Amino acid sequence: MKVPCIFDNRYKKLKDIKMRFSVFGKFLGAGLIVALLATSCLTSKDNEYTPERERQLLNDYITNLIQKGYNVDTTAKGVFYVNIDNGSGNFPQAGDTLSVMYAGYLVNGTLFDSSVFHSTDSTYHFIYKVDNMIEGWDDIMAIMNKGRRVEFIVPSSLAYGSKGAGFSIPPYTPLVFVAKMMNIRPKAN
Repeated sequence: MKVPCIFDNRYKKLKDIKMRFSVFGKFLGAGLIVALLATSCLTSKDNEYTPERERQLLNDYITNLIQKGYNVDTTAKGVFYVNIDNGSGNFPQAGDTLSVMYAGYLVNGTLFDSSVFHSTDSTYHFIYKVDNMIEGWDDIMAIMNKGRRVEFIVPSSLAYGSKGAGFSIPPYTPLVFVAKMMNIRPKAN
């Protein structure tokens, strides 16, 4: 049985966004940065980023997946995941070049990154265990063989922790990814 996930509809939207990205998009992006800077000093009790808030966000997200009938599994390091499509072949080894199609979201559904923004073929290429990636990303890649597609949730302790990352990822924020392993090119000997 094929499991529907957030990836299906959002990926189609990402392709449309990429095609519409133009000079207007660059001005809009600059405007958003100015707006974020202007509002960054505003505080609200609802926007306090704490480990307790993160635990609640993770619990709510995982509970929601389970209530929808998804089988949520966890890696040894603590990355939660739902298998969407099985892959085949070997799993990656350190030094292999991986090609992954992905989208990254905050638990509220806000897109913060996607492979469609990184290359013309909409696939992100990197060297496994050599290129600097967040720990949770490397952890889930270990179980991804060619063709496998998963939705995975990375706790902040395996991502950006108490510091967050730039304007798009606040401190103590779990990250949700939907990723498909497109190819594994073995390390040249």
